[in-house]
Amino acid sequence: MLNKYLNRAIIITSLGTLGFATISLAENKIANKEPDTLKDIHIHRLEHRLAVNLKNLETVPLKSAQPKPVSIHAINIIKEFEGFESQAYIDTDGRPVIGYGLANINNKPVEIGDRITLDQAEAELNRQLLKIQQELDQTVKVKLSDRQKSALASLAFNVGVKFIQDSTLVSKLNAGDYHGAANEFLRWDKANIRGSYLQLPGLTRRRQAERQLFLEQNG
Repeated sequence: MLNKYLNRAIIITSLGTLGFATISLAENKIANKEPDTLKDIHIHRLEHRLAVNLKNLETVPLKSAQPKPVSIHAINIIKEFEGFESQAYIDTDGRPVIGYGLANINNKPVEIGDRITLDQAEAELNRQLLKIQQELDQTVKVKLSDRQKSALASLAFNVGVKFIQDSTLVSKLNAGDYHGAANEFLRWDKANIRGSYLQLPGLTRRRQAERQLFLEQNG
């Protein structure tokens, strides 16, 4: 008559490249003619292979979600109209700026005498644009194309994201009036010059370029 032995069935579930393993030890009664010593040898070998496999498993860290890169359209339009300056200078509104019209570097106001490299200016521009895009995403409730987001980010970079968030432009946008919102770009072509808001040809051209980018269909 067959002797019944209590044997451990070892089940290994591997979760792909994540490198985790779940071990389930279940006790099952099985019929076997082999002596206890041979059964123990088989169990020992199986446990040894299990230990080796677990040791060789490599845990692959989960990648955190990366923010979407800043659109090249926004970067290009800002670079075109701001230009690059390695030394701080006084902007038309009286503030010291540097690089691509940056009024702050690493959240610190720019001061006359500050200097910056091209790589540093581009890194800071990307950082600030990413923050602007994230803030605009919380304000704009309708779907925007990449070019529309870029035009809006360029405007917000120039005049201040808080002003745009509370603007008629965003109100029209959230109401679904895309064409009306596009025309609102043209109203932001004035600068505070010694206490008076004056229309500047450079700002007029910039607003026209942003409006055109906003209305482009592809991208």
